[in-house]
Amino acid sequence: MAKLRERYAQALYDLSIENDNIKKTLREATLVNNALNEEEVQFFLLHPHVSDSEKHQLFESTFSEHIESFLLNFLHLMIDKNREGLIIPTLTELITRIKRQLNQTEATVVSAKELTEKQVEAIRELLTKKTQMDIEFHLKVDPDVIGGFYILIDGFVFDGTVRTQLIKMKEKLKREGVAHVS
Repeated sequence: MAKLRERYAQALYDLSIENDNIKKTLREATLVNNALNEEEVQFFLLHPHVSDSEKHQLFESTFSEHIESFLLNFLHLMIDKNREGLIIPTLTELITRIKRQLNQTEATVVSAKELTEKQVEAIRELLTKKTQMDIEFHLKVDPDVIGGFYILIDGFVFDGTVRTQLIKMKEKLKREGVAHVS
């Protein structure tokens, strides 16, 4: 299924390039992806007793005035081929490809407490310099982090949390044969 997802995403990507509207495709694919990624909508699309015509009607009434015809045709094709489960993965892949083309990426910063604007800007500057990309930030607070923060970006984790430092210290002490550490 991964190959099929990649082929569909590439075809949609090629159409957006061909139509010279890659930024518009990114906005529209994101809109559709967010709308269809809701649990209730996924249940509706994947339910075996919901007819194809009802699914087609959902797409027409929801998206026909908001997205390019090639994206709408893709949604209809997925229904006709009984591949509703590939819609979200394909759109996610398409969004990733377009963002790569536009030199954009996303980063999630998870910290023990809310970061100040100054801290966020410092992190943004550092990551922009390192990645040479425009970065869209998602900030999350997780008290389990204890202190510091970690960053998830393009499948990598940059971990500067106190919790991780404590775990590493504990492991090092165990390796060095220091008395029992719990």
